[in-house]
Amino acid sequence: MPDDPAVVLKELLQKHASAPFLFVGSGFSRRYLAIEDWAGLLQRFCAPIRDFGYYSSKANGDLPTAASLMAIDYNEWWWTAPEAEASRKSAAGSVKGQSDALKVDIAAYMDRFSLEDARSSGFGPEIASFSDIAIDGIITTNWDSLLEELFPDYKVFVGQQELLFSNPQAIGEIYKIHGSSSDFSTLVLTAEDYAEFSAKNPYLAAKLVTIFVEHPIIFIGYSITDPHIRAIITSIAQCLTQDKIAAFQENLIFVQRAKEGEIPAIEKTTIQSGDFSVTMMVAKVADLGQVYAALTGTKRKIPARVLRFFKEQLYELVHASADVEKKIAVVDFEDIDSADAVEFVVGVGVAKHRQEFGQKAEERLAAKGYAGVGANELFEDCLADESKFHGPDLLGTAFPIYARTSKKFIPVFRYLKNVGITSDAELAASKYEGAKKIVQKLRGADYTYPSYRKRYLSGFANLNTQQIIEKSSSPNEAVIMIGFQPSGDLNMAVLRDFLRTNAKHPKGEPYLSQYRKLVCRFDLIQYGF
Repeated sequence: MPDDPAVVLKELLQKHASAPFLFVGSGFSRRYLAIEDWAGLLQRFCAPIRDFGYYSSKANGDLPTAASLMAIDYNEWWWTAPEAEASRKSAAGSVKGQSDALKVDIAAYMDRFSLEDARSSGFGPEIASFSDIAIDGIITTNWDSLLEELFPDYKVFVGQQELLFSNPQAIGEIYKIHGSSSDFSTLVLTAEDYAEFSAKNPYLAAKLVTIFVEHPIIFIGYSITDPHIRAIITSIAQCLTQDKIAAFQENLIFVQRAKEGEIPAIEKTTIQSGDFSVTMMVAKVADLGQVYAALTGTKRKIPARVLRFFKEQLYELVHASADVEKKIAVVDFEDIDSADAVEFVVGVGVAKHRQEFGQKAEERLAAKGYAGVGANELFEDCLADESKFHGPDLLGTAFPIYARTSKKFIPVFRYLKNVGITSDAELAASKYEGAKKIVQKLRGADYTYPSYRKRYLSGFANLNTQQIIEKSSSPNEAVIMIGFQPSGDLNMAVLRDFLRTNAKHPKGEPYLSQYRKLVCRFDLIQYGF
């Protein structure tokens, strides 16, 4: 067996049919956002009341109990202190319990941190590598929003309660089991919060058990001695029959940074909680970047967010009422645009049919004198100084074919302008029915990628087009971020050069789709009406 734990980890993951789930703890936020550990966080919020040592000693070192004691005094201070006035104005109507004031301010503090902070830290390259990993989902006890920003396409479940009363699909999802700064009331902070959380642990364990049996679980940012994590692990183990225990234990991998002078290694260890013990793998590594590289794996052909959507819609379809047949239609591939009432489409064995359809479309184009003009050629031609196509022939021959497909984003305005059409009235009076349908689709289109809006607002909103390109970690990110820039702020010359230079760069989704959206947006602004 190789000595390098990162190599061993990669080999272990390659043996699994499923991609890993991450279980992410406070050490992750401490490393990349410089957020204090739990004791340090409580100490920060003790500043206006008493010394943290008072609460810690009174609680015999138990942090949840210390938080409960703190919350009482903090509540008194918060309601009267002039320096808490802004916080009171924003949240007074929501503060119901004596721990709420402390939670409000902790949540506001956590909201100050973002992906931009992680990128500008000394660990920017690690974060860039982490954002490229191939995983099915994340379970976390962290309150900050770093993981949501790194995986904006993933659906977030906040708090134990939401997860228990939802139907998670175990792919493309983040489970924030200790709550989130986005809703202060969900934070698991005090002894009372932990008691309530522990009481529901068996139900949470039952909800997570399938994930722990079917996926490798990579723990990052936790101490292996953390009693709360031990309790969750043993609760899940107690849900399993004896024949599943071995597979469960093999799936558990704790990642720890090797201490200075410690030799990186991968070994087994056993944790004890009550009368129950669980054996797991511990990977001590010198470089977390190597772990993230091992997690990169092979990218899916279908993004995790799309797979999650498929599973969710199929679940709803199976559990729907008797009128479910109203949502189901059997249609030919070529007629898919006419099935407006169909809410969800599943294609089994359609790849060959789609290829045949594409070939037939090419044959039709050839028969009408415009051989092989595919959509990709239009994306390239739209950015050229001079179009190589004859507008009337292209609009009359190719666009009726494009209009019959499910494609929404096709450059069209350059070719309309070439034939003298520069207004909706002129288009309506023209004979180009295919172009009319494409324009109608484009009019109601969203040219952005909404999941990334928060990242744009936090790091790119005040930049010009060239600055966005320069600040982006890759052309792929620039493609996403430029999509949010207001039309009046876009530098069209810079945008055209960028799109030309990176025509072959975007690989995979959502980058390829967003590149095409950006070309269509260029077409609309440069040539449209």
